[in-house]
Amino acid sequence: MGHYATENIRTVALVGHGASGKTTLSEALLARAKAISAPGSVERGTTVSDFDPLEKSWQHSLRASVLHFDVDGTRIHLIDTPGFPDFIGQAIGALDAVETAAVVINAQAGIEMITSRMMDWAAQRKLCRLIIVNKIDAENVDAAQILAAIQAAFGKECLPINLPADGAKRVVDCFFNPAGESDFSSVTYAHGALVDQVVEVGMRDSQLDQAARQGVQVEVHGRALSARILCGNGRCGRMQCDYSFRP
Repeated sequence: MGHYATENIRTVALVGHGASGKTTLSEALLARAKAISAPGSVERGTTVSDFDPLEKSWQHSLRASVLHFDVDGTRIHLIDTPGFPDFIGQAIGALDAVETAAVVINAQAGIEMITSRMMDWAAQRKLCRLIIVNKIDAENVDAAQILAAIQAAFGKECLPINLPADGAKRVVDCFFNPAGESDFSSVTYAHGALVDQVVEVGMRDSQLDQAARQGVQVEVHGRALSARILCGNGRCGRMQCDYSFRP
């Protein structure tokens, strides 16, 4: 087992409503990081996190499972949590062990009850929050409407770090790419909005640091300004985890 400095360790909880695809997403991430040779299947009962016989039989998570993989010298500790209300205590408890809550939304179902509650509970704990829109390649998905619903529910500061492209077969990075083709909206506009928000956060942090040096008590509610939005189909594993998982 390798040794990692604290600054090279990330802890992330995958949370969200049941059937949003958290376990399948976990498998995709593990496979992409080459932690496993191929992603398992919930239907076949071959996933890493759903190892209990009851989980395999019912085809959904009953308890939180801890996974890990490496990305460019950074160790990611990932907690796959249940999403159905009867088992939500496992997900709530996982929030106390992580620095980032990755809230997974089913693109077909939109914002569901547990989605909103996990966003609230993560905010109460002052955790960084990351929104992953999953299953974007499913039928009858309106990605633009999903983004609008997220911003209406959680604030306009929720900006897409990537956008679906080529009919939701892939995603295009809006953070590092100033231009590109996407299925809706504009990569150029999304990139500009992200840069503007980074500048705004940097200026605010500078003001906070100056106030702290002067002995002024300043409290910022919801320190994680940006609930970053990632799109994916739950199988490709392209979740830009090299930078998006960072607080």
